[in-house]
Amino acid sequence: MRLTFRFKLFVASLSVVSMLMAAVLWAGWAALLRQEQDRLDARLCQEARRVSHAERRDESAQRLAADMAAKLHLPSADQLMFLQRFPDGKTGMQFGQWPAELQVTEIVPEHAGRDTVQRDGAGQPDSCRLKTRQWQQVSWRVAVLTASEGEGLVAADLADTGAELREAVQQQLPPVLALALLLTGVAAWLLAGLALRPVNRLRESMRSLTPRDLGQRLSDAGADAEFAELIATYNNMLERLEISFHQASRFSGDAAHELRTPLTILRGQLEQILSQTSDTTRQSELAEILDQVGKLNGITRRLLLLSRADAGQLPLHPEWLNLSDLLDDLISDARMLVANQQLEASIPRQLQLQADNVLLQQLLNNLISNAVRYCCPGGWIRIHAQQRDTEMVVMFSNQCLPVPAAERARFFERFYRAANAAGHADGSGLGLSLALEIARAHHGSLRLLDTPDNEVSLELRLPLTQAPDIRLPDDKDVI
Repeated sequence: MRLTFRFKLFVASLSVVSMLMAAVLWAGWAALLRQEQDRLDARLCQEARRVSHAERRDESAQRLAADMAAKLHLPSADQLMFLQRFPDGKTGMQFGQWPAELQVTEIVPEHAGRDTVQRDGAGQPDSCRLKTRQWQQVSWRVAVLTASEGEGLVAADLADTGAELREAVQQQLPPVLALALLLTGVAAWLLAGLALRPVNRLRESMRSLTPRDLGQRLSDAGADAEFAELIATYNNMLERLEISFHQASRFSGDAAHELRTPLTILRGQLEQILSQTSDTTRQSELAEILDQVGKLNGITRRLLLLSRADAGQLPLHPEWLNLSDLLDDLISDARMLVANQQLEASIPRQLQLQADNVLLQQLLNNLISNAVRYCCPGGWIRIHAQQRDTEMVVMFSNQCLPVPAAERARFFERFYRAANAAGHADGSGLGLSLALEIARAHHGSLRLLDTPDNEVSLELRLPLTQAPDIRLPDDKDVI
């Protein structure tokens, strides 16, 4: 399955936005962690200062640990250790067994301008040093504050210091992320549609383009510079195509029109000479020439009709007709032309429609003649008509020699004749193309159906009326 350009643009936009969102989330999470680390460091230094000035009592150490764990947002005091050490090397208040792995002799300030805590009153600020150490496969953040009274050492388990932040993020991130992705997808889809709007205009214009509408031009009002250039190129192409088409159409029409008069004169003179000649051999030769002139005259008439149809000037004189009677008359004539073929017809009575009488007869005659000409010896010909809702459907089917797909694709080409026309070479190759144009002029359609290689089926669809405000006639009104 071929993906649409809008879907590809949507996927590309969504991917880019998603990557940007992931980068922003990662940067935001890193900033939050840094901010939380900064807050933790500030609290650790404050608590280290409290430890350095605390009085030595066991019960106060328990209370201080509980209060310190609450301020540091630790689940319990077990994730906390602190130690008070005096200048003479003696230890004071202590909570937890301070391990040797958390030695503080090598601790140096990590943040020179920030890791100090101002003492109460005048004097130099207390120096607070921070370091991360590993103990029992756990990261501990150690703060050492040196004051004149001594040192305060505090260590907190980092595994639990960010637990509150992570829990909050885990609770809020999934719904926010889902909503963000949904809004991003909708915005990307709408943006893709908005970006393709000028292209869709151009596509719809191309789709509705017919030989009768070559004079249409797209307006570039309000279009962006890139699409304005594309629209201008498209309009220039249409202008060149219109000029070329009208030149070709006028040439074929003018040529057919100019040939009609000399052909008519030539035919009249041949008929006169034929009537005055008694030599049978010469009569046969003149009759053959006269027959070829008649075929040439028929080709010029068809070319003139096709040129008018191409220019949208095929004259129509619609009237109410009885399609059943027209088909019956043409089928009766066709029965006299078939030899050993079997012709079957299923034509309901009183099938009525509004159409041009002359053109409709030529259309039906071309299709029936085509079925007879292409039917193989001993084959069958079937003609079926019915009314479906507001249109008339007539099927022309015949058995034939195998026709490959390449030839079927050229059925409606002008001057094309299939190689297996069952021995008939008197066709001009304009019958089906003219039938197609007459059907289109009546706002109908003519198409070749998918059938086996040894069968040809043409479906003709014609609307019942040429104008929506014309009512269906009663039987007494039918011409």
